[in-house]
Amino acid sequence: MLILGLGGSIHDFSACLLHNGKIVCAIEEERLSRSKQAFVDASTFRCKAARYCLDYAGVTEKDVDLIIGADNIESRYYARYVPGIRLMNHHLAHAASAFYPSPFTEAAVLVADGRGSYLDRENKIVETVTYYAAGGAEIREIRKVAGRESDDFRNVSNSAGLFYLAVTEEIGFGPMYDEKTLAVSAYGTDRLVEPFRAFYSLDDEGGFSQTLGQMNELRSLIRAELGRSESGGELFRAKADAAYAVQVHLERILIHACRYLHKRTGSDNLCLAGSVFLNHAAVNRLLRETPFKRLYLPPAAGDAGAAVGSALYGHYVLGGHRREALFPATPYLGKPYPSEAMEEAALKAGDFLEEVKAEDVNGQAARLLSEGSLVAVFRGGAEFGPKALGNRSILADARFPGNISRLNSAKKREAFRPFGYIVLEEDAGKAVPPQGERRFQAHAEGVYASGRFDDAECVGANPVNTANPTGLTTEGTAQMHAISPGLNAEMAALLKNYKRITDCPLLFNTSFNLDGEPMVETPAEAIRCFLKAELDVLLMGSKLYRRKKTEGEA
Repeated sequence: MLILGLGGSIHDFSACLLHNGKIVCAIEEERLSRSKQAFVDASTFRCKAARYCLDYAGVTEKDVDLIIGADNIESRYYARYVPGIRLMNHHLAHAASAFYPSPFTEAAVLVADGRGSYLDRENKIVETVTYYAAGGAEIREIRKVAGRESDDFRNVSNSAGLFYLAVTEEIGFGPMYDEKTLAVSAYGTDRLVEPFRAFYSLDDEGGFSQTLGQMNELRSLIRAELGRSESGGELFRAKADAAYAVQVHLERILIHACRYLHKRTGSDNLCLAGSVFLNHAAVNRLLRETPFKRLYLPPAAGDAGAAVGSALYGHYVLGGHRREALFPATPYLGKPYPSEAMEEAALKAGDFLEEVKAEDVNGQAARLLSEGSLVAVFRGGAEFGPKALGNRSILADARFPGNISRLNSAKKREAFRPFGYIVLEEDAGKAVPPQGERRFQAHAEGVYASGRFDDAECVGANPVNTANPTGLTTEGTAQMHAISPGLNAEMAALLKNYKRITDCPLLFNTSFNLDGEPMVETPAEAIRCFLKAELDVLLMGSKLYRRKKTEGEA
């Protein structure tokens, strides 16, 4: 049985093709349109992601048995499939994306985002948080929190996602850039934590309440704080204080919700989905400060992940199939490009690239990294979701803190933005950032890693969040991606070589793209980005390349 799942809302469109319950391919629309987050525009009706998946599988729309997506997807995205498409609840699609690929036979599931399906369209009532209990193939709703949209669509009451977004917007970042707010929060103080308490309340059933009036008051407070600040460092500190405050309160809200959910379900397993859980620092606190012992977070926790969730829901619930043996789901769901396509792209860029001869590209890449090179990696299928996990990554030696500024400069992004690390699974529990870098405020995160923090075990596909058991403070923790040979043999081999050469298990790891762009998808895009970022080495497929030096560099 072939099932085509579509994801997104008015942004983050995506598609997933399922064959007999197994994911054949999944891709985010942004990787193909080259427009970050794929916000709805004139190109939306083309639904490139679906065509990509079908073409890779060698099938047509006529071969597909079921086309399914969430009911809040912009209708232009699925227009070509009307009237055959089936639509389902948005939060349920999120829940399915988290539970069905998880290694759990039963779990509590929490979904939180900005807004989901309309519960009452006429009165602008939308879902904001939903609590579930899941077991076998069943996902049962326990409680739903709803909110009201403002007339201008900008705000939604009772929405943890919109609470955070309001701060993101007021301190000067655009929609979908909450990760910048998280990064800035690392520089903040608790000066505004207490004032922010006035803008929401918590109930006895794990719920969060915030009126539209309170959201407007919150925005007004931030504008007043920024207005009292002069430009430069004082203004940055005011923005950082607002970011710090909303981060503290988001974590408080989510901990409250999870404690309630554990009390209702009694499960030791927790699955999370929805854009709120792209905030990995908050997820890390859920491991430490709730009774759950194991946690699974899918690689695409945001709206793009609903493509996977809706397809799996179609298989298990609508198709009536049982969940059988549970195997970890790979995050590498894009199509792999043949070596011929990579070599052809390199040949076309021959005026700017030269091959670095190497019998062992992983060993040679590791040596070049240890000597200070910035190495871009393009091989295998692309990661599904916002995190680079070794197939579309830029790597650098983690022993040298100066590489942080080099990477930020190469990617053309702000200096306050942190980087993650990539590490072998066997080293994930004991790896400590070499320089004790204090700007890495995020969690420690693993892929197929089984790590421990007190009694919390973290399992599953990235980002499975493994709390750092090294005793570092929140400011001293690092965002880590743990790789096993079973997940990514080539990246594991590179890491083993690097560790052998340097006695250091960690590499800086960031996504292969420039700021404001999606991750690269094709060999040609990889070469363009590599050259534009002026990186040192490109590991593409089974070959290494470097930039040809100009006369001025020679």
